[in-house]
Amino acid sequence: MNEDIEKFFLDRGCLIEEKAIEEIERRGGINYIKKNEKKIDFTSPIFAVSNLPTVNEFSIIKEFHLDGYPGISESFVDLFKSRYNFLHSKLNERSKNHFFTPVSKLKRDNGQVFASGIVSDYSESKKGYGILEMEDEMNSIKVILPKTYKDVIIRDEVIGVSGQFSKDGTAIFAESVYRPEASREPSLSGSSVKVMVISDIHVGSKNFIEDSFLNMIDYVNTQGISFVIMNGDLVDGIGVYPDQESDLAINDINLQYKKLATLTSKFNNNVRVIVIPGNHDIVYPTEPQNPLPKEINALFPSNVMSLSNPVWVEIGERIFLLYHGTSIFDFLEAIPGTTMNDTDKIMIEMLRRGHLAPEYGKNLSFIPLKSDYYLIDPVPDVLITGHVHSHSITTHKGILAINASTFQEQTNYQRMMNFNPKPGIGTVVDTYDLSSFSVKF
Repeated sequence: MNEDIEKFFLDRGCLIEEKAIEEIERRGGINYIKKNEKKIDFTSPIFAVSNLPTVNEFSIIKEFHLDGYPGISESFVDLFKSRYNFLHSKLNERSKNHFFTPVSKLKRDNGQVFASGIVSDYSESKKGYGILEMEDEMNSIKVILPKTYKDVIIRDEVIGVSGQFSKDGTAIFAESVYRPEASREPSLSGSSVKVMVISDIHVGSKNFIEDSFLNMIDYVNTQGISFVIMNGDLVDGIGVYPDQESDLAINDINLQYKKLATLTSKFNNNVRVIVIPGNHDIVYPTEPQNPLPKEINALFPSNVMSLSNPVWVEIGERIFLLYHGTSIFDFLEAIPGTTMNDTDKIMIEMLRRGHLAPEYGKNLSFIPLKSDYYLIDPVPDVLITGHVHSHSITTHKGILAINASTFQEQTNYQRMMNFNPKPGIGTVVDTYDLSSFSVKF
């Protein structure tokens, strides 16, 4: 196959690099070249990966906008109703042998009971039993977990339980706990598209590592990468935390974005760049967050697309869920013993619960919406987070999960917290088989 491709290019007067041959084989080999011959420029004496046609296999599946989908509600009731109804149905879809009944529809009898609800409260007794209050829209019931149950319960998550009623019918003695876990069957895509995943650029910070960022751009331009995902905190912002001005190299947020736009203009025109906001960007702090304002987005080259946080996109027949990751700190506080280096575990906990941010009222402030936008629906092939400046790659139930590093070295605040970030790491994903690898820049 290599000889056929080499001969095809030699016949047209140019040599071809080995990396370009490898990429052509991923795209279908000699048949791909013949099919796309009219799109290929053979005038270069040496044909590189960057000379291949742009891969435009991209679409937006679900995007938030404050003035559009899914609509603002007068209270949080609609949001929690949609959360419960959706995840209750997912529990029953996953169950093969029983049906979970909403709390308000339970019939108190002596048989085994299967119930579902939102966890409204959780505590532990002096004897080591977990005690939770589980509710739906109309009613609630106490659930007592066995001493042997060691998994973490998070407030506002939707669960199913099986067990027996207490004698007075006011509580359930649980035997098992079930979750509406997100999962996908492993499969191969019809195309091989390479995606570079990065996060937390923090342009404008004194600790922004520009050389590493430029090295990443050079890698993308020369290694056949078709898409770059920048997963929030694109700039360092202004006034995000006390005395931030002392940490800034650029004290004007508009100039920070202009600097980032200048940097992104160094990507080849055939590379599509997807950016979403984070908590340092020029959007309101409550979530979900709109795409960058039009006047900021206008600073960037035409191959840069600004989308919401979170957003679902399709690249190369794979669904990517991009979420900056503010709720990671809620999970860290809820799960004993976890640190900011445990992002792989946190993302698995999100997938297990079918929700990016179950707990209300802590680190993450929600907008009251007509439906819960943080439900993991549709289920992605790839979940991407950032925010904590760590890096991890893991797979859970057929879903690839990436916490996407940073391009900011350790800050004074992180030093005070005794946290060492993992900066300058990109993750490359191949949509064909969801294989991935990291590159240190």
